[in-house]
Amino acid sequence: MQDDLTPRRVPTHRSETDGWLGTPEFPGYRAGSVVARLDNLPQVYPEHLYFHLVLLDPGGQLQDSHSGPCYAISRRQPPQERSCFVRVVAELLRHAPSQDRGLSGVGQALTLIREQGVEIERLRLAAQLLDDVCSESAVVASLIDLLEMTLGPDEAPRSMNAVVEDLARDSGFGALDVTGLRASHPELAGYARVIDGSDLVTQVSFVVATIGKARARRYLRNAIDFEMVPMPQMLGV
Repeated sequence: MQDDLTPRRVPTHRSETDGWLGTPEFPGYRAGSVVARLDNLPQVYPEHLYFHLVLLDPGGQLQDSHSGPCYAISRRQPPQERSCFVRVVAELLRHAPSQDRGLSGVGQALTLIREQGVEIERLRLAAQLLDDVCSESAVVASLIDLLEMTLGPDEAPRSMNAVVEDLARDSGFGALDVTGLRASHPELAGYARVIDGSDLVTQVSFVVATIGKARARRYLRNAIDFEMVPMPQMLGV
C-alpha cells in the first residue's frame, strides 16, 4: 500500500462553495451540496455532540437533512478529531444524495457513522452501504475523486490503464477493442474506447459497468492497492 497519500492536486470538479464552517469546537464542512457539522446540545446529550447532515438545493436552500446524537464523538475529543470527522463524512457523502430522494436512501450509512465513527473498517462498511443504494454515476464520481486525490489527475488515468485492460481480459472481452466490444456487448459500447490516453471517467465507468457498482470500490482497492475511501491523510486533515 502506498505510504504517501498526500493530495497531489484538488480535483478540478470541486465546488467553489467547498470549505469549513462553524467553529473549531463545533466544526462543519461543505462538500458540494452536502454539509456535515457537529452541534452542542448538552441538555439533551451531555456526553456526546450532535450531528447534522444537510443537503442543499442548487440555490443553497435546505432540501433535506439527517440529524441525531453523535455517539462516535464525545465531548472529550479534541477539535482536530472533530474537524477530521466532519470533513471525512462530508467527502464520503459528496455524491451520495439523489436528486429525487434526497438523503432518504443513505440513512443506514449515516446512522452507522454517527454511532461508530470513521475508523477505516467503519468507513469501508459505510461506503459499501452507500454504493448499494446510490446510482452508478454517483459511484463513478466518488471513485474518480479518490483516484485523483491519491494519485493526482495525471497519474490516475495512467494507473488505470492496466487495471481496465486486465479487467477486460479477465471478463472474457479479450483486448479492449471498440469494434469487437460493440458487437458482442452493446451495453458496454459507450465505455469501450481505446484505453491508452482515454479519460478517467471512461475508465472508471467501464469498471463499474463490468464489475457492478456494489463491488467496484473493493475491486479497485485490491487492484491499485490503496484505500478507496476518503481517509484523513488524503484530505490533508
